[in-house]
Amino acid sequence: MNLLITGGTGFIGKHLVKELSSNHQLHLLVRPNTGSTIPKGVKTIVFDDNIAELHQYILENEIEGVFHLATLFVAQHQAEQIKNMLLSNIYLGTAILEATQHTAVKWVINTGTYWQHFHSEDEIYCPTSLYAASKQAFIDMAAYYTQVDDIKFVTLKLSDSFGDGDTRPKLFTVLKEAIVSGKQLQMSPGEQVLDILHVKDIVSGFVHLMKLLNENKALGSDYILAAKQRFTLREVVAIFEKVSGKKINVVWGGRPYRDREIMQPWNKGIMLPEWEAKLSLEEGINLYLSKTEQR
Repeated sequence: MNLLITGGTGFIGKHLVKELSSNHQLHLLVRPNTGSTIPKGVKTIVFDDNIAELHQYILENEIEGVFHLATLFVAQHQAEQIKNMLLSNIYLGTAILEATQHTAVKWVINTGTYWQHFHSEDEIYCPTSLYAASKQAFIDMAAYYTQVDDIKFVTLKLSDSFGDGDTRPKLFTVLKEAIVSGKQLQMSPGEQVLDILHVKDIVSGFVHLMKLLNENKALGSDYILAAKQRFTLREVVAIFEKVSGKKINVVWGGRPYRDREIMQPWNKGIMLPEWEAKLSLEEGINLYLSKTEQR
């Protein structure tokens, strides 16, 4: 199957590309300034805002499905970051949808976030941040294209992720660095509950959704991928210490909760049908540490 992937050089994208590359012809959409290495056997198209050119590429290469993972994540934005965030999170996806018009593309799998729902008990949209608002804005743009073209558009909403090859300044990267340095780690009081998935489970979710779409299963517009069990930040650190066999010098309450901290992850989402996480948090951390050779 000919597949177009955005965000294929990012953390989750790299793992998805690795999983799909043996059975599918992959085409990575990259921006002109990308400096990432492209895997062998994977084609690329450099998107320089020429939508007509992208449309022609999709036609000529008979692209049938799109994985849209590209995003610019900003937890707490600054004014100067707004333009690039909107270009990445709204414009790029909209340009791709425009380019898929009157082509062989049957479906688009989009990536959303739990952060689109600040209140855990509400089904309605309530953005935690401007980043989350930009993710929702693209979904609203996509609604037009699903009305005027015979294309399926499904969003997978993710919470936190981790795994080998993750260079983002996320929780487990920080914990691993703290083990190496032995320095004090100033953290919030740590009572917020986290939903964390290993990247292997996330990739399996994307691949499974592709399977459902290719089988023409009746699907809704969005689903979540959720961990087998949720833990507080304090519990996550304790599990990390247990698996690594190392004590981390954490100062709980050393910094305050950030503005609009999510204390309970969204629990009104619909789980992707016929999918479940395979790895427990402990198993995922064990795999993560073994892959990074930090035990």
